[in-house]
Amino acid sequence: MDAEARWKRAALVLLWLGIAFYLSFAVGELAGGDVSGVQHFLPAAILAVLAIVAWKHPRRAGIALLVLAVPLGAAYVAVLVVKDLPPAWALWVVLPPVATGLALLRAGRG
Repeated sequence: MDAEARWKRAALVLLWLGIAFYLSFAVGELAGGDVSGVQHFLPAAILAVLAIVAWKHPRRAGIALLVLAVPLGAAYVAVLVVKDLPPAWALWVVLPPVATGLALLRAGRG
């Protein structure tokens, strides 16, 4: 297996872990009777579409993830500041798509 294939596989694993993360919140909240769990289906669907795109076009999916990570992080920092929480917590939201996007860019070089 060449290096590009390994980077692509690692990035796809990270994407599917993200999908599982959001779906677990959705199922958990809905099972508990909280209808707001539906909101977690949208990010899971976006990541699923990106995973499908990444399978054939890793570079395009990597660019999309990096472009989405910036406004996502900025929005999360704004919410954290309003709630008087540490803005550094936004790293938990921003770093996974950035790491996955960079891995997909590396996979798309071949």
